Amino acid sequence: TVVDTCGYSPWEAVEAVAEETDLFLYDLKLMDDAKHRRYTGASNRRILDNLRRLSELGASIRLRVPVIPGVNDDEEEVHRLGTFAARLPNVTRVDLLPYHPTGKGKYERLGREYPLPDLRPPSEERIQEIARLLENFGLEVGIGG
Repeated sequence: TVVDTCGYSPWEAVEAVAEETDLFLYDLKLMDDAKHRRYTGASNRRILDNLRRLSELGASIRLRVPVIPGVNDDEEEVHRLGTFAARLPNVTRVDLLPYHPTGKGKYERLGREYPLPDLRPPSEERIQEIARLLENFGLEVGIGG
């Protein structure tokens, strides 16, 4: 069984499914709490705490990180991610998911303004550079996924 989660659920809900789960696909958008609040409207403290606790339980975890230019692709954010993930022994891999504007159509169909109209996907070179930075922490890194 695979569970795809952003990790924002109460710990009791995460713990309840952990024993029956073979792999957690765990979205991790930002390490910086203030930036996380700004871009998502919520703190990341619960998300990071649940991730730590899942790792302590021995759950197999694959991190999935959307790479959004100008939001979470700076050196400091990548370094924080690498430092944090390297301390979690059950993180089997980090998948970098390059931003793409496919959600734009959903906003248009809903009659809403797309919040990032000028944002472009990260370059292949930048994605490779982020992958190398994370690999320097001893992490296995994939692109896409």
